[in-house]
Amino acid sequence: MLQAYLVDDEPHALNMLEMFLDRTGEVHVAGRWMNGFEALNALGNARPDIWFVDIEMPGMSGLELAANIHEVDPDAVIVFVTAYDQYAVAAFEHEALDYLLKPIEMGRLSRTIDRILRETKKEHEKQKQTKTLIDSPKLTANRQDADNHGEEHYLFVQMFGKMRVTPTSGDSVMWRTAKEKELFAYLLLQDPDANEVHRDQIIEDLWPDERYEKAKIYLHTCVSLLRKNLKKLGMEQMISYRNEQYAIDKKRIRADIYDVLDVLERIQREGNVPLEQMDRTLHMYQDELLAQEDYPWVYELSQRLERNVLELLLTLSEKQLALGNGKKATEAAERAMGHSPYEEEAYRCAMKAYLSLGKHDQVLRIYRDLEARLNELHIGPSAVTKRLYEQIKV
Repeated sequence: MLQAYLVDDEPHALNMLEMFLDRTGEVHVAGRWMNGFEALNALGNARPDIWFVDIEMPGMSGLELAANIHEVDPDAVIVFVTAYDQYAVAAFEHEALDYLLKPIEMGRLSRTIDRILRETKKEHEKQKQTKTLIDSPKLTANRQDADNHGEEHYLFVQMFGKMRVTPTSGDSVMWRTAKEKELFAYLLLQDPDANEVHRDQIIEDLWPDERYEKAKIYLHTCVSLLRKNLKKLGMEQMISYRNEQYAIDKKRIRADIYDVLDVLERIQREGNVPLEQMDRTLHMYQDELLAQEDYPWVYELSQRLERNVLELLLTLSEKQLALGNGKKATEAAERAMGHSPYEEEAYRCAMKAYLSLGKHDQVLRIYRDLEARLNELHIGPSAVTKRLYEQIKV
């Protein structure tokens, strides 16, 4: 018999639901509460087979309760009981195993219980088959060998240019919705020193034009979708929720953005990073951050990276020139020009590098390109640049 927990702030609704569940002959009500806080405390003692949770409750809504339940018990089965209109019901389908509209009908409840029983039976059969395989000598040896090698699961994330997410298994990540994908990127890009982000801040950044209560529903649905998606890829408990704050486990993520930010931070802190590491960092930065996504909240970070990468290219060009590597200095400078077409210092770096190689024709080309660019802004090259150009004139 299924063990159920009921949570609803209306005594009459609790009594009605318990009576209907008793009539099915398949469910025992192991606990019932009138608010989410008491229900959460009960999780310390037992794990029910199913939760029936009302949506509209004072203090802690059913959506917030569900998020907290999944933090303690990620596999919890939840059925929402709601008087919400149809748009909310459509969202709940992604979060819960099922939903029931008030007033509850016995026939509809019976179908829900039948569905849960079928799912429970499938899960038991799956666990039985898994146990048989696990107990086989060959798989036991393979598992021990994997444990000895410290095998771990990671997500490999490319965020410069087109966003790509690939787990260790090599399977492709399939986003159910665009907002699920955006939420993943948002959590991943939070400042490492302040990894957790408040629910209200996420809502403000991702759903700025929605009513607060409606936006909470969307956020909760996206979190649930993301957790299930990651779990299928072997990445369980990646999203945490505490004190109304969400965070993603960055220790199991390998992302190009992290590597680039790490090098840029080291340059600012130490001022001395090997040229090879600068090259590797710049090689990763092939395009703007999330270039194919229209995320307003990423604009500030993207602009800061653009400036930092430009500075890194100019620094690399100068260092290569100082070491007598004129060709590599020109490559870095040319890339800086392409990166920031109106940055005069990039053109000067290129002119210096070509001058060191004795390629006066290239110095002239660069100077004329600069003149054409600055002419669009109705200005001319600075005195410093003009003096550099004078060095090649006969």
